Amino acid sequence: MKLLQGIALVILGASCAHTPEKASPAESSPADRAQALSSQADKAYSAQDFSGCAELFRQAAEASTEDDPRATAFYSAAGCSALAGNPTQALELLRRSVQSGYFDPDTLQHDPELVSVHALPGWQEVVAGAQANLAKAPSPPLPVAKLAGIDVYGSRRASTEAVRQMLGFELGQLIVPSKALFKQKEEALQKQFNLAFAKIAFIYFFGGDDKGSAFITADLVDAEDAQRLRFLPEPTGHVPDPESLVAEWQAYDFQTERLMKTGQLDPEKGFTCRVAHCTFGFAHPTLERFEPLFLEKVPRHQDAITKVLREDADAAKREAAAYLLAYAASPEQTVARLVPSIRDPSGSVRNGVLRVLIATQEAADHPLVDAAVVADAASMPETTDRNKALFLLKMLLDDLKPDALKAQRGPLLKQLGPQLVTLAAMQQPINREPAIEVLQALSGESFETADQWKAWLARQPQ
Repeated sequence: MKLLQGIALVILGASCAHTPEKASPAESSPADRAQALSSQADKAYSAQDFSGCAELFRQAAEASTEDDPRATAFYSAAGCSALAGNPTQALELLRRSVQSGYFDPDTLQHDPELVSVHALPGWQEVVAGAQANLAKAPSPPLPVAKLAGIDVYGSRRASTEAVRQMLGFELGQLIVPSKALFKQKEEALQKQFNLAFAKIAFIYFFGGDDKGSAFITADLVDAEDAQRLRFLPEPTGHVPDPESLVAEWQAYDFQTERLMKTGQLDPEKGFTCRVAHCTFGFAHPTLERFEPLFLEKVPRHQDAITKVLREDADAAKREAAAYLLAYAASPEQTVARLVPSIRDPSGSVRNGVLRVLIATQEAADHPLVDAAVVADAASMPETTDRNKALFLLKMLLDDLKPDALKAQRGPLLKQLGPQLVTLAAMQQPINREPAIEVLQALSGESFETADQWKAWLARQPQ
């Protein structure tokens, strides 16, 4: 499934992985302190406080006792420092990153946040140091993405060509994503085209036919279509973390991302877990301890975890809670606790909720989710909303009895038909492929092109 071969790289910069913030106020080890500082740095980056971000990541690096996290934190500090207008300081932080073992020269050279450092004396020395570290590394890092497609979706006012010109990306270029620079482009798009919403989705494929490729989608919402932004209110609570399970999931997530970026975890080899969903499994020695913990403790704390998902102001904690609920007492409990959060105000939380629902429905032999709820979710604004809503809808349709499927056909085509045809024409595989699969399930046809589907839809009774 394409869903499991692409990573929506919602990251801070080239190597700024989200770091979990421990639930306990007591920092029991240098690693805990480093993680807490990195979490604060993430928030400073998101707030575009780049000077604060640089200082916090530097402190996190100096608090780290392991080479990989130290190198990553120094690298992240360098990106923040360059964005803050201090390339000389950024170069020194890059030196410290390389001294700590940083070994991804391709990312280093293509990172747009570091462009201001390239002309400084000492830049080539840093690149050479990263290349030397790579030669000694036990496995290579993930390759820098090659841009394979650019889509524009959701606006009647902004033409595809005009948006592509404003984005400034070129097909075939090697591209390292930067959340900060994407945000600048999003703000420019909103202003230029009077948009209620603009978001750049960067999807990197680590497996399958598109391995090493990235696809960009500019997700847009015109001002007059603001009802597509109908989300739950922002939670404001600070909910206790039961037995630090939320922090443990964040630690697991941090470890899997670090292992993937450093080439120590190969997602193409497959993974297993004892519930329907667990992202990247537990086979690596540093991950083995987590699943027994989740299996034992989540069922008895599922009410408290659900409270985190519903009420906590921290979107990262809500996202972790959504993933933990895959370990609820039964699939029905998982679904009942996740469905009310399908329209969480955070895209990352919605992504987690829908991802677990897909895996849970795929493992079932009967529908667990109301098709109307899922069809409504397909109208949400982000690439990762649409692809998961449509994958989930396909799972539901597969589990319907023939009479029930026939009854759904007309209402779903009326609600989603034009949208599905539009998505069938996209370059982005994770939007195009589920749209075609839903069309095939509803129609019984096997057309391959968007034009064929458009012609077929035009022939259907209104």
